[in-house]
Amino acid sequence: MLKLTTPAVIFASALLSLAAPAKADIASTIGEFDEPFTFNTGVNTTLGNFIFTIPTDWTVVGATISGTFGNNDVPGLTNVTALSDYFVANGTIRVAGCDTFSDPCSAGTVDGSPAPWSYTFSQSDLATLAPEFAGGSLDFSVTQNFLGAVQTGPITLDMQVTPEPASFFFTCVLCLAGIVLRRRFRRT
Repeated sequence: MLKLTTPAVIFASALLSLAAPAKADIASTIGEFDEPFTFNTGVNTTLGNFIFTIPTDWTVVGATISGTFGNNDVPGLTNVTALSDYFVANGTIRVAGCDTFSDPCSAGTVDGSPAPWSYTFSQSDLATLAPEFAGGSLDFSVTQNFLGAVQTGPITLDMQVTPEPASFFFTCVLCLAGIVLRRRFRRT
């Protein structure tokens, strides 16, 4: 009996490792933004919306948003941005900020290129954003904190998605049922 059980456990483990949840990346990008110099300070303004489709019964398990302060449309002028804070979900989650005049986002980088930024969403952030993910749209906005012009390069939202745990559980149950059936037919 032990001889048959050991191969069955090894076989079951191998099948379960093959049934690991699938993962996929879904990316959405908003184009660059060039704001006129007469921008209002202290007002949250939507710069664009990320549009995407999450497959039915899949969940966002991780996400990162990234971009640049400035865009270099006019070298030496648009490679920086005004002091500002960047948000998603109608100002709910702050994802970036150009906070002081000495920061590369405002003062400029050594090589004159726009300063990059990136934010990885926490599990709490993902829970807060679940309705937006389900709806297939997430807004990106800015609040300007001082005079100047807000400039951004393309902003990219990269989401990692996987099937719901119920789908993974169903796959595991099917694998185990296959093992049981195989053992029954081998005995007869």
